[in-house]
Parts: sequence; C-alpha cells; structure tokens
Amino acid sequence: MREIIYIQAGSFANYVGTHFWNTQESYFTYNDNDEPIVNHDLSFQEGLSPQNQPTLCPRLMAFDQKSNFGTLAKTSQVDTATDASLNATWRGTVVRETQNPIPQSEYHARLEDEIEEGGLESTDPNIRYWSDYSRVFLDQKSIQAIPDALEGIEAGWCVDQDLFRRYNEDTELMEGAFRLLVENCNNFQGLQMMHDTPTFGGFSHAFLTSFRDEFLKASTLNFSFLSGADPNHTGIDNFIETKRIINDALCLQSLHQLSDITFPILNPSRWSALESNLSQELAYDKNSLYHTSAIISSLVENATLPLRLKGSREDISMIAAHLDWRKCSRLGQLGGIVSVPFSATEATFTELYCNFSTGVSNKNEHSVFARRNITRGLLDQDLAAFDAWCDLSSLQEPLISSIHAPACPVPTSFPSIFRHTKPTSMRIISSLVTAPSTSISLTGYAKFVEQTARTRRSDGVLMSMGLESDDVKELASALWEIADGYGNDRMDEGN
Repeated sequence: MREIIYIQAGSFANYVGTHFWNTQESYFTYNDNDEPIVNHDLSFQEGLSPQNQPTLCPRLMAFDQKSNFGTLAKTSQVDTATDASLNATWRGTVVRETQNPIPQSEYHARLEDEIEEGGLESTDPNIRYWSDYSRVFLDQKSIQAIPDALEGIEAGWCVDQDLFRRYNEDTELMEGAFRLLVENCNNFQGLQMMHDTPTFGGFSHAFLTSFRDEFLKASTLNFSFLSGADPNHTGIDNFIETKRIINDALCLQSLHQLSDITFPILNPSRWSALESNLSQELAYDKNSLYHTSAIISSLVENATLPLRLKGSREDISMIAAHLDWRKCSRLGQLGGIVSVPFSATEATFTELYCNFSTGVSNKNEHSVFARRNITRGLLDQDLAAFDAWCDLSSLQEPLISSIHAPACPVPTSFPSIFRHTKPTSMRIISSLVTAPSTSISLTGYAKFVEQTARTRRSDGVLMSMGLESDDVKELASALWEIADGYGNDRMDEGN
C-alpha cells in the first residue's frame, strides 16, 4: 500500500478539503456486492468518532486559525502551554473568559433529524465555517488549531515561518502528531497538500522545509491558492496588494524548490475571464467560499483520482515525473469542466474548458509540454468528441494520457450551484498540465518584484514582511530563472 498524508492549511484550503473528504466518504459502499472504485486505505485510517466509536478518519492535518474551526475547535496543546506560561510568569489576578459553545450547524442538524435526502438537497444550508458541512470524523490529531493570538491575518512571510517554528516547539508537531501519521502508514509515499498563500504561505514553507529534512525521498503534490492580487494590474504604492504579490512570489519560488509538482490556483476574485464559460452550466456565488471551493475541489478530487483508484499503480512521483519530464517545469496548471452537458461535442470542450491557474479559457492554447486528463461519466459519443478536442494539441502518448471513470457522486453537502436540478452524480473532466504559458504569470511576478526592489517607496512593505532589498532582488532573479525554464525551445527534446 502507498498511503498519502493530506495537509490543508488556511480557510479556503479547508473549505476545498471538506468538499474533497465528503466526496471520499461518498465512495464508501455498504453492500458486500458493491465494489468501491477507490482504495480507501490509502487516504483513511482507523480512528474514533466523537462518541469514541471506531470509524475511519482521514490521514489528514488541517491547519487554520482556531476561530475558523467552528464546532471542531477545542482547547489545543498550545493553548495549555500558553496558560502554563502565564501562570508561571504572572503574579497578579487572572480573569478567564470563556465563549459560549458554537451551535450545531444547520446541515448537521438536518442530518441528525433524518430529513429525507430530497429535503437535504432542496436548499443550501447556512454555512458559517468549513466544518459546518463535513461528513467525515476527524481524529483529534488532525485538528491543528493555531491560536488566534499567535497569528495576525496575512502577517508576512517571515512572521509566518516563525509561527510554524513556535507552534512546532509548543506542540511537538513534527515529532508527535505528524510522525504518528507516518508511522501508521505501511508504505508512506508522500503528501498531497493544499494551502492559502496569503495566510499560510510562510507557515507552509517552514513545514515543507522541516518535512524535507526528515523525509527527503517522499513525494509532494501541492495545490497553492494564491491571493487576489494581480501583479500585472497593481501599483507598488498599494501597500496591501504589494505585500500579497511578494508573498505569492515567495511561495511560488519555495514550492518550485520543495515540491515535486505544484498547481497554483487563482483566487476566485480573478476568475472574471472564466465567468462566461462557468455560467453556462453553473450558477454560483463568486463571493461564497462554500460555492467557489466546491468548484475547485471537484477538479482537484477528479485530477488526483488515479492516486486512489482501485487497481491503479500511479503514485505522486509518477504524476510529477510525467508532467515535469523536462526537469524544469515543477509549476503546472489545473483546468477542466465542472458539469459536462450531455451530447457533448468538440466545440463543447473548447467553449466550456477553464484554466484555473492562468485565468483564461484556453480556447486558442494548444501548446503544452505534458497533459493528464481524467473524465467522469462520459458516454462513448462524448469521449469521441473529447478525443477530437485533445487531438488539437500536437502531443502524443506518453506525454498525454487520459483515464475514464464513472460519474462523480454529488454528496448532499455539495452546494446547489447547477443551472438545472442538482444531480446525484456529476459528469466532469479535469486536466493537469505543464505548458509554456506558465512563463506569462511568472514573468508578471518577476517584473513586479524587480520593480519593488528598485523603489524605496516599497521599503515599508519589505520591513513589514521581515525582508530586505537584497532578498527581493534574489527573489526576482529566481523567478526569471524559473520562467526561462518554460521556453518552447526544450519541447523538441521529448519528441
């Protein structure tokens, strides 16, 4: 067995992750005659429910601010350590205030009341936290609540790294909870990681650095959720946006070094060029984390399905080796279509395909280095049209691969974002791609960072992030080097 440990860090990452795990739960079968399509043991381990009953729990560590955990938030080890420290150093009176327990979520109340499935699906529940619609039990070691007092929102790259080091010291994270996760694996293959760059960028960098020190041969696959700041449309006088762009750039550089393959994902605020495509089949609220995370999670879950598919021999290292066969393309792209209409034609795939890493529809882009397609629920005539669409690219096997699987189940926790009646299963395609167009976004970051390094007006931003001008100059140089690796001149090497 080749078990995977999953890391989620940040609010949006955990919204996406909750949808992801709900889909995994929907693959469970309760009839001896029904064969599951996935190998659950790769992603789940034995654990205990809140009622101390044996159950399967995700092989997961979920990091977020304590206030974002909702009903999952408990007094953590670091809270206890802080209290002990106060008692040892403060001789005055200590007044403790406790918050009232957070009420049960509307979705969980519906489940407990055993409302019929149709009732659960009729209207979206009110969602306050990502835990409000979770259908799986998390082991206590999975809940890594960062005390709110320890982290300011978007505190900065160096501050976030220090936050990880303090949290690791206070909770013995890497030597305790994380090592136990690894030891519970028979043959640990690596990490599938999702994180928010604005709030957990530096934290994730420090985590991955510590992980690499101990597990040098393990593989890592990363989905990195970028801020809403656009380096091509932001002035360096904008303090907050400049800080976000530099933080995103630092994350991209870090992940290119530490992760086997990474797929940067644009913030939903930058999906404007995709809305005409998305709106044909979906009616979602772009300001709702519950809605936008469902779209991204559908694509992530589908794109990584081969890692869990029963009978599949693929693992993270194979996916990374396929996409990064040029040895300089560790930053990839995630795209696809959520809710493929019936009787799809070649034009359907051209018109509806969205690239969530570049923010464009890719209608006219067929130049790619490598591509991995996963389709769900497509009929023979749909697959013929899909193959014709794929043939628009000059790629041949083995640089392009396609896996076809049954339709993806839609849990009752999934939002009603469909133009038509919410289905019980979904037709979907996902693609993991490496392509020359990645250099366009990298060039935008490199130019912005370079300009920041030359301008004294940005000194305040750098100081707030714990950076110096030389650090930013080195960052710009590194980004240019990564961007240069996506030149078309190396394509011939694989032909």
